[in-house]
Amino acid sequence: MHDMLRIMDVASALRRERETAEAQLDVDVAKARLRERLLATAAAAGETVTAAEVDAAIASYFARQHRYADPPPSWRRLRAHLWVSRVPVVLGLALATLLVLGATALAGVFPGPSPSPEPAPVTSPAPVPGPAPAKQPVPTPEPVVVTPPLPVEPPAVAAPEDAFAGAWRHFQQSLATATKLAAEDGARARLDQVAAVAEAAGPAKDLSRLRAAQAELDEVITRLDEQYEVTVVDRPGEPSGIDRYYRGKLSGYYLIVEARTADGRTLRRRIVNHETKSRDEVTKWGEEVDEAVWNRLVADKRNDGVVDDALFARKSRGTLAEQIVMHGADGKPLVRGRSITSW
Repeated sequence: MHDMLRIMDVASALRRERETAEAQLDVDVAKARLRERLLATAAAAGETVTAAEVDAAIASYFARQHRYADPPPSWRRLRAHLWVSRVPVVLGLALATLLVLGATALAGVFPGPSPSPEPAPVTSPAPVPGPAPAKQPVPTPEPVVVTPPLPVEPPAVAAPEDAFAGAWRHFQQSLATATKLAAEDGARARLDQVAAVAEAAGPAKDLSRLRAAQAELDEVITRLDEQYEVTVVDRPGEPSGIDRYYRGKLSGYYLIVEARTADGRTLRRRIVNHETKSRDEVTKWGEEVDEAVWNRLVADKRNDGVVDDALFARKSRGTLAEQIVMHGADGKPLVRGRSITSW
């Protein structure tokens, strides 16, 4: 019985591993899951990304995923080629040295013909000739040993591969920090989207693309680490709300709000102005509400000059989006409407 249970455990483990492998190798399923996560992230972050753009990004990512590109020329690449070809290079240098030494030795053993002495002039009367002077031996030159120059190590230059490797390590460290901060599925999906952009830069060692992904990841980390409340502006001399008109007709009711931390600091936010379609960085902006909420807050401020129901939204640490807490006439949190940055 014990052996039968062990065999069943082994069979179950093999089945689970096979299902995991099939899920990992099924490209269509992986694309579908990645598409769902990217669309969910874009929706949570308020980005206007179409399904066609997401499909194009996924197709580009998978097309570049396993593409090989030869690294650009550099000192590191040259040293690698020399190391691979070290045997023929060393043999070639040794052979050249032997040829030089052999040629030098042969030149010393077989010297060239020595110059013959010039004949002495003959005068009359000729003196009795004495013994002929002995020829002076020509000194044999000593062989010259030529020592090959020592190889000079080229100066250390930071290669493009080194810069990419350093940027990749920094990205991985930042991604680990962001993963620890993320406390919701939308934030994790956004991190997966940024990681996919960085991984697409790997095969071609695209440093500029990796740096762009790093900049986007830094923004996500900053956003995840923030914690504040969005409250209605309630100070003397400043409006708490405004009604907008277009061509004489009411366009909407807006509460003037700001983001404040627990220690009272006012934060700058990047808000999309739905009237101009621009993305502006401001400290105050307008949030659209319905007429019932507008009338409620107008009566609240007229009562004693102070807006008691001033909390509009709350941003928690580890999340990307603000959670609206101000309720409507039905007692449920408001649905976020349009926003403006100037009035």
